[in-house]
Amino acid sequence: MSAFGKFVVIMAVVMLAISLDKASAGDPDMLQDVCVADLTNSLTVNGYFCKKNFSEIDFSSMAIAKAGATNNTFGSVVTGANVMKVPGLNTLGVSMARIDYAPGGINPPHTHPRATEMIFVLEGELDVGFITTSNVLITKHIVKGEVFAFPRGLVHFQQNNGDVPAAVVAGFNSQFPGTQSIATTLFASSPTVPDHVLTKTFQVGTKQIQKIKSRLAPKK
Repeated sequence: MSAFGKFVVIMAVVMLAISLDKASAGDPDMLQDVCVADLTNSLTVNGYFCKKNFSEIDFSSMAIAKAGATNNTFGSVVTGANVMKVPGLNTLGVSMARIDYAPGGINPPHTHPRATEMIFVLEGELDVGFITTSNVLITKHIVKGEVFAFPRGLVHFQQNNGDVPAAVVAGFNSQFPGTQSIATTLFASSPTVPDHVLTKTFQVGTKQIQKIKSRLAPKK
């Protein structure tokens, strides 16, 4: 093979590697300086159409400035600062959230299909962890000022086992990371997952499955 032929092959391999790297990253790269989301447009794409006119307001939000109410089933609340709250994040591939926990509260096992997450502890202490695809649990007790990362797509959780409230700020490498809670996905979907699927999966009886479903059913 000639020197030029070898060069072409090398460049092809390099370009393929770059393409694969991009494909495995977070959100797609932006093609212009800004593309402020037009949240009023009824048409949908992978992201949002760009607004023609925008201002500094589209890049700012007080969404996570205050603690959220934690008087719910799990004793925690997630407040997002994503593209729905900050339209200027469209195509930028980043977002944030604030998570507040009552004493004993838990952000139950869940995944983010489109993003890696890193949290920073604002107040209190938490027991956190994630589970690898080899079923290895990685867990740690974290304190105020500490950060912890949860790899993209892996099941993870945070729990406040202390006797005072706790709070974190989370960062994501996606404008809209998505959240899929394991318990509510399996037991509170619409339509519901058939009982026979869950009884076989968890090796329990129908009564136990129906009891869990009733407890996780959306409040009317």
